[in-house]
Amino acid sequence: MKYLFFLIFSLNIIFYIFLISKPLNIESEFLIEKGNKLSEIFTGLEENKIYFPKTIKLIFNISGTDKKIYLGKYKIDVDDSLIDIFNKIYFGKIILKKFIVPGGSKISDLFSKKIINRYCQTINFQNGCELEGYIKPDIYFYDRESELFSILKNSIDQQIIDLNKSWEERNIKLKNYSKKDILIIASILEKESCANEREIISGVIYNRLKKNMLLQMDSTTIYGLKDFNGDLKKKDLRDSSLYNTYMHKGLPPGPISNPSKNSIFAAAQPKNHDYLYFVAKDKCSHEFSTDYDDHVKAVKTYQLSK
Repeated sequence: MKYLFFLIFSLNIIFYIFLISKPLNIESEFLIEKGNKLSEIFTGLEENKIYFPKTIKLIFNISGTDKKIYLGKYKIDVDDSLIDIFNKIYFGKIILKKFIVPGGSKISDLFSKKIINRYCQTINFQNGCELEGYIKPDIYFYDRESELFSILKNSIDQQIIDLNKSWEERNIKLKNYSKKDILIIASILEKESCANEREIISGVIYNRLKKNMLLQMDSTTIYGLKDFNGDLKKKDLRDSSLYNTYMHKGLPPGPISNPSKNSIFAAAQPKNHDYLYFVAKDKCSHEFSTDYDDHVKAVKTYQLSK
């Protein structure tokens, strides 16, 4: 009798394990929102023919997980079993979306005016509310649109950390430049060069500033244009914008993009050389010159001959 009881008990355990481990062949998504009770969550799952045994439901109550279930969207894959779905809810394995901030992006292409204004109203930012350049390029994960505000705040916090560190480690020759100047130069480097040449082009920018020369950067001029169609024309080089470095000496009034960490440190640690000019040979390679005549030759070789 004892062995029979043990056999029946064992068979029940085996069947139970099989039941909760068997793929359900159901593909679906469900949302757990603020205010949803555990019973409502299970009811919603049952509408999709996903039935949890009472013993599994009790685990949520006994462990206290029912009081701190992670809100968001959950995905049920076709090969998920009951135990897989349980783990997703229990450990908060929600569907996460990627929010990508590319190097060289503009804040207006990333965040809505509503989110930017909300940030400006709640944070005492050191530069008023000029946020261009202060968004750290990276991949951020979120599940709800309301979290975009947190992404904005976090990205700014991280960018300021990099800026402060680069400032502490800056070249001693940059004592007359501000943190904002470093960020502006970094934003130009992000648009004008690849990582392999940023320290060199950084040196070109500082050399031109030292000689009180026009920077003559296409990227800054383009940023200042109201309706740029992708084709920079000669008339655009006469635009009155303060970002037009073909018309105005010195740095533009603010960053023109959100620079990467590489660009920020390149702006703070320029390579020491005598170059004043550079022209693109290909996507990530430039010809550098110390005098204008050599630069004209390089333009003819690498640009006009194409």
